[in-house]
Amino acid sequence: MTSRPAMGAAYSVRRSADVDEHAGHLSSWRQEYDQLSCGHFTGMVRELWLHAPRLQVFHEFTDQQTSQRCRPWPGSVWFGIPDGLGEGEGLLHFCGRLQPGERPRTLMAARADAGFALRTPQRFGIYGVVLEEAWLAARCDALGLTPLLQGRAEVCAGALSPHRHAALCQTIESMLALGASDEAAQPWGLRAMHVLAGQLLRLLAQCCDDAAWQGPPASAQRRLAEVMAARDMAAEPFNHMLSVEDLCARLHLTPRTLHNHFLGTVGVSPADFLRSVRLNACRRRLRGTAAEQLHVQDVAAQWGFFHMGRFAQAYKELFGELPSQTLRLSRRAAPLSA
Repeated sequence: MTSRPAMGAAYSVRRSADVDEHAGHLSSWRQEYDQLSCGHFTGMVRELWLHAPRLQVFHEFTDQQTSQRCRPWPGSVWFGIPDGLGEGEGLLHFCGRLQPGERPRTLMAARADAGFALRTPQRFGIYGVVLEEAWLAARCDALGLTPLLQGRAEVCAGALSPHRHAALCQTIESMLALGASDEAAQPWGLRAMHVLAGQLLRLLAQCCDDAAWQGPPASAQRRLAEVMAARDMAAEPFNHMLSVEDLCARLHLTPRTLHNHFLGTVGVSPADFLRSVRLNACRRRLRGTAAEQLHVQDVAAQWGFFHMGRFAQAYKELFGELPSQTLRLSRRAAPLSA
């Protein structure tokens, strides 16, 4: 992962064949991803930093359905715009709320302290804009713009018109294309980048003025918190005796209520979601730094998979390779990263 220089523009492209590795490819973010749909994972992040102002723009692509928890760098505010190009299965959920349409034209926003959650469909692309909030407030004041997110909830979303959506996506794409070129290092290229950054800020201000912003209601926030609490329990090793009934008792919910919470928040049943979480936890362990000392059977047992044939079949169905292959590849890579 490249470090950010003190000034100017820095551009990078990072690709991954693993969802957990991919989650670490946005610089300075804290993220946790779980793969939910079956098959080999492919992800890519194109990222640009401008350091006067402090501004991060990126495009992220994931080809499998994922559950994501994200926290941008401290003191920032994030805006996310689905690119509208995907045609994969599944629908987009933002902070536990289903976004309208198969290709939603939505502007999502969150302050860093609040963080946010996404449940993404297959072949999903999203543009992101992250700005230092103190600088953003000063720039809005200098330009005579209403401060973005002033009076808004910590996390909110609003629908975009087709032309606003297109203008935002095209502006960010132009910044990324300029960042990828040799011209970004030239004085005129950097000036052009700052012109585009100003255009982006004005577009965001216009969108914030136009959009019918909605923060998630308290009920949606509570449902998301309960689903994520269940996810964290399932991700811990040696919690495999925790059944859906046990979760209901811990969360003080009926099985029907828990089922509805999961369907509304992540689009799948509790059993299916938590099984995927446990398989993702096994994969993280098999790909970890201590892989040389691991045995597949021991890792599987830690997350409640005691029948090795069924575990291997479920693992291969979700990730497109056997757990023994994951471990073998991790051992081969270990000397390279030492």
